[in-house]
Amino acid sequence: MRRRVMGMLMTSAALLAAIHVAPGQVDAAASTASTGQKAVIQAAVKLRSGPSTTGDVVSFMKQGEAVTVLEKTNSYWYKIKTSDGVTGYTSSSDKYIKIGATSVAAAVTPSTTRKSEATESLKNVSAKEAVASVNSSAGQTKATIQTSVRLRAEASTSSEVLGYLNAGDVVTITDPSNAYWFKVTNADGTVGYVSSSPQYIRIGEGVVVQQPVSAPVTTTPDTTAIPVTASPASTTNMFSGDAAAAIEQVINTGMTYLGTPYEYGSDRNSTATFDCSAFTRQIFRQAVGIQLPADSRSQGEWIKQNSQPNMDMTTLKRGDLLFFTNYNASSGAYTSLDNSSQTITHVAVYLGDNKLLHTFSVAGGGVKVTDFSKPWQDRFLFGGSVIQ
Repeated sequence: MRRRVMGMLMTSAALLAAIHVAPGQVDAAASTASTGQKAVIQAAVKLRSGPSTTGDVVSFMKQGEAVTVLEKTNSYWYKIKTSDGVTGYTSSSDKYIKIGATSVAAAVTPSTTRKSEATESLKNVSAKEAVASVNSSAGQTKATIQTSVRLRAEASTSSEVLGYLNAGDVVTITDPSNAYWFKVTNADGTVGYVSSSPQYIRIGEGVVVQQPVSAPVTTTPDTTAIPVTASPASTTNMFSGDAAAAIEQVINTGMTYLGTPYEYGSDRNSTATFDCSAFTRQIFRQAVGIQLPADSRSQGEWIKQNSQPNMDMTTLKRGDLLFFTNYNASSGAYTSLDNSSQTITHVAVYLGDNKLLHTFSVAGGGVKVTDFSKPWQDRFLFGGSVIQ
C-alpha cells in the first residue's frame, strides 16, 4: 500500500512539473508562435537595436510598411525584420503593428503618431527614458546616406533640388515626423528633405549597409572590384553645368561593356558579368558617381522618389531608365495591364530613336543595343531621368 501511495505522489509531482511554465517560458512560447508571421506597421514608429526605448534607433518605419515578426521578445516588444532585411525591435502595441494584417487598420496623422510613441505605456520603462527617446530624434540624430539622393527644398518630389547627397555622407535629422521624408541638415549646413526609405538613409553615423563603390571612366571593361565614390561637389557641379554631357558620358561608358556576359544576381563589385540592374548601376556610378540601388525594383523606387516617373513612351528622353514587368507569351496578356500593380523585373537605358541599351539573358548575348520593339513596349511600366 505504501509503495502504491509513493508511486502516486511521484506521478503527481511529475505532472505538476510538466505543466508549470515560468514567465520567461511563456514569452518563449509566444515567440515561437509568432516566428515568421507577417505584420503591417499601423503608425510611424522607431525600429530599435534592443527591446527598450533606450536602445539605439536603427531606422524609422512608416505606416503601411510590411515586416516579418521574428519573435515576441516580451509582453511589450517584437523582434522584427523589415522588407530591406534590417532586424530590430519595435513596440508590440496594436497601435503600431498588427500581426497578420494586410493593410493599415486606421489612418493616423503624423502628429498623433509622435505623441503616441512618446507616451508608450511600457511597465518597465521610466518616463525619463521615454522623454530621452523622443529627444534623441529631435535635432540630434545622425544618419548616413546609403546611395545618391537629391536634397530637396520641400517634402515633395516636385520641389526644388538643392543638391545631391552621396553614399557615406553624414547628415543630422532635424524632423522625422513625416512618414515619407526626413528634414535634414548636411555637413555644409544646408537644410532640406530626403526620402526616409532605408535604401537612401540609415540611422547612425558611418552606417552604410552596402559598401559604396565607383571608379573613374575607363575605355575598356575592368573585372576587378571598384573602390571610392565621387565627391558631392563634383557631382552637383557637373549636373548644374551640363546634364546632356553627363548623360552622354553614361551612355558612352555603357557602350564600352557591349558583349559583357549576362549573369542573374551578378557580383555588384565586379564588371565580369552583369544582370540588368547591375549594368545600369555600374555605368551611372562609373561615369558620373551616382550610386543607384542594387536591383531594378529599388531603382524604380529611386526614380519615383528622386525624379518624375513617365508612362508616356512618346516623351521618353535619351539616358532615361526604363522599367518593365514580366514577359507573358499569352495573346492579349497586356491588353488590360494595370501598371500601378505590376512588379518591376527589368531595367534598361533608353538611347532615343526607339533603341534600348541593356542586358537580359545569357541567350541574348549579354550587354547589347536592341530595338524598343512591341514585346518590350507591351511590358513597359514607366521611365524616368536619373540626370536632369
